[in-house]
Amino acid sequence: TLSKAASSSCAAAKRNISWLSWWLDMTTPQLFSRETSLRLEPVESMEQINELSRLADIIWHEYYLPILGPDQVTYMLENIQSRANLEEDIETGKLDYFLIKSEGQSAGYLAIQLQDDKLFISKLYLLKEARGQGYAYQIMQKMVDLAKQERKKVLELTVNKYNEGSIAFYEKYGFVRTESIVSPIGGGFVMDDYVYQLPIK
Repeated sequence: TLSKAASSSCAAAKRNISWLSWWLDMTTPQLFSRETSLRLEPVESMEQINELSRLADIIWHEYYLPILGPDQVTYMLENIQSRANLEEDIETGKLDYFLIKSEGQSAGYLAIQLQDDKLFISKLYLLKEARGQGYAYQIMQKMVDLAKQERKKVLELTVNKYNEGSIAFYEKYGFVRTESIVSPIGGGFVMDDYVYQLPIK
């Protein structure tokens, strides 16, 4: 588990993530007959952080190499998606991380942030074998329901401009592109993204 000092500093974040986990598990039934019902497991322990790091390494090398190239993927895994960075995000309550579980097996991971008037989806990544099963749709339904529960006006996310598969999914779901941004991340690299929003009605 995390150190005593870290556990103390993130006690409030853990309480928050616990009720989020309970609420997410209690909502949104199975949507497709070919799917199992997904569970979003809150990431709190070092064992779960290690699993999160393992998934990040697999998914980023498999999916993002053709989009970003090996140098940027390596940089991001070492400096943004590293085990230390993930642990810091969780300890400080910066993001709420969840392992996406299907029949007890990890299918990917999710990170969200509740902001003033929006629910920001920071990360939604699935293993290759978990794609095409309707999992992203099922998770997005959970996010819409959570945003309504929290009285948020919009869902927001960013997506790489060359991530055509994800862009197609978001637009089909109803997200609208609101702006184009380029954000330096260090090492001479940038995040070249579109911002998408979905109004919550």
